[in-house]
Amino acid sequence: MFYLWMTLIAALSSWTLKADQCAICLAYFHNRNEVPMVVKTGCCGQPFDLDCISKCFVDQPIGSRRCAMCRQNPMPLVNQNTSEAHPDTFFPDRTFYSACSDGDLDQVERSLAEGVNVNAVMTDDFTALMLASLGGHIEVVERLIKAGADVNATRTKDGDTPLYMAAQENNTNCLKALIEAKADLNARTEDGVTPLFIAVWRGNTDCVEILINAGADLNAARTSDGATPLFTAAWRGYTDCLEILIHVGADLNAVRTSDGATPLVAAFVRGNTECEKALIEAEAYLNALD
Repeated sequence: MFYLWMTLIAALSSWTLKADQCAICLAYFHNRNEVPMVVKTGCCGQPFDLDCISKCFVDQPIGSRRCAMCRQNPMPLVNQNTSEAHPDTFFPDRTFYSACSDGDLDQVERSLAEGVNVNAVMTDDFTALMLASLGGHIEVVERLIKAGADVNATRTKDGDTPLYMAAQENNTNCLKALIEAKADLNARTEDGVTPLFIAVWRGNTDCVEILINAGADLNAARTSDGATPLFTAAWRGYTDCLEILIHVGADLNAVRTSDGATPLVAAFVRGNTECEKALIEAEAYLNALD
């Protein structure tokens, strides 16, 4: 055991960070699909990915931040590409994120007045706009958008966007505000699901109508199995959603790629007779039941 510890210590002592390597996640700044924002501390000059150091600062009170490497006061951090200096208040603490989650507009305004980075990410890659969209806090959502929040930011974990979250939680006012701000209507999650798909899956009829009226793709299928929004409505038994999709021209006979089933088959198998009736009246292919 002693030999193993000595070997480990020797290996660590001989290992040094590269100049283009984040000291937190150890990922290199080059060879990425998206160019990362790199900041250097004012203490030891260590470079960090902005998202990584922002996460570290969430639970450190403003005025008491410490460098992840040397544990000294790291402020100000300097953008390696633009030379812009970022003070302590640029990095959100939990107070800011809690305000967005709880709908505390006054606190959000105070943080914005102090120059907080509205697009910084916290644990699990949530942004302030995502939290406000999940909570249905329209005033906060509108204020964050006005402050430059990225309406198409995605979580690394699952690819969820603010629009997806608003559709999922049936937060119609937030959904409208995000659409007006040019959020991507057909952005897909890691599972290949669009905001319209999740709205149908949850039976959120109002959100379904809003997304369709805004121009969402009616037949954008889940990539994992090819289920379309109409198929999903039939499977889940949400007749209102199904009738809306039929009315606007969704493909009645689009097959699920995993097994070749159509929406009519889904309604039949699940015993959703109202959906089955609506599909037959709309002239879905009856031979799909053979």
